[in-house]
Amino acid sequence: MQAQLAYRLFDDADGIYNYCPSPVLMDETTMYIFYCANAWPSLVIDDIYARRGKLENGRWTFGDRFRVLQPDRLGWDCIHVCDPDVIKGKFRYRGETYSWMMVYLGCDIHHCYHNQVGIAFAKEIDGPYIKYDRNPIVRYDELFHWGAGQASVVSLDGKGKFRMLYSQTVHEYERRLQGCRTFWRDFDLSDAERPIVGEEVAMHVGGMDNRDGEGEVAAFNPTIVWDRNNDLYYLTREGTPFDKTRSPDFIAPYTQVSVISRSDFEKNEGGWQTVYNVDGKDTGYERNHNAGLVKDAYGWLARQGVLPVATTISELTDRDFLWTYRIYYQELALPTL
Repeated sequence: MQAQLAYRLFDDADGIYNYCPSPVLMDETTMYIFYCANAWPSLVIDDIYARRGKLENGRWTFGDRFRVLQPDRLGWDCIHVCDPDVIKGKFRYRGETYSWMMVYLGCDIHHCYHNQVGIAFAKEIDGPYIKYDRNPIVRYDELFHWGAGQASVVSLDGKGKFRMLYSQTVHEYERRLQGCRTFWRDFDLSDAERPIVGEEVAMHVGGMDNRDGEGEVAAFNPTIVWDRNNDLYYLTREGTPFDKTRSPDFIAPYTQVSVISRSDFEKNEGGWQTVYNVDGKDTGYERNHNAGLVKDAYGWLARQGVLPVATTISELTDRDFLWTYRIYYQELALPTL
């Protein structure tokens, strides 16, 4: 597997974090990237921002950030909004037709509890985004669990049908265990006043393996892209197990890229193959997490044989590591399967 060294897409002011990228390739030289950041230095409240980038001399350069979504004053997403993913389609809502849809995580309890998934519509990719009045579209009932979020979407028809993958807390009360895994379901919001919501499925992780071959595999915080020519799904997940010996010890040391045929994915019996592990050899940092696969407007692979990945990095430090979160970019040369 060939991979170029990653480089930082843009910087920000001290006390500002950038993470959870959702890059949308509009054409060969234009990209929008949506991501989480705080509005005020050193104040941890997630808003969703975007930047517009141009490919110049083989590298992406981005303009100033602009805010596209923020928490409501009351309601299910009154504390944070983050973890965006954006696709193009055709969504009819309240007598208007919208061309863009964003999925996002919202919460109403501090310390990252009670996360749920919502959506918002826009007529242009840069907004304004209008929140759906039936949010959250993926609900989670337990107040003091992490909940559901980190959604990633791929259009199924270029219109109103899409597939959503998301993380969700799973728990065993008798053994007092909590964990997180990836679930998926299909939606049809062609007429968002009459949504069609498919059955929730727990994604099978058969075939996935950890970088060092040790520990239990846990697949969460997914992003997905559909290679329609070869009918393959490429997926990123947080690389497990986490390194508990150095701070920060709750984010991944590497991001894993895996692949599966769409038919095997839908059979839900496993069949994943590891493509690449994005880690310190690529970015120069020992924390590589909250990645986003670069997709075209519909969530599909934009260029055959090449998979661009945007990964969040963090420095190793006991304090103030959050302010070191920055987004790095690299391109992977995909193998022939």
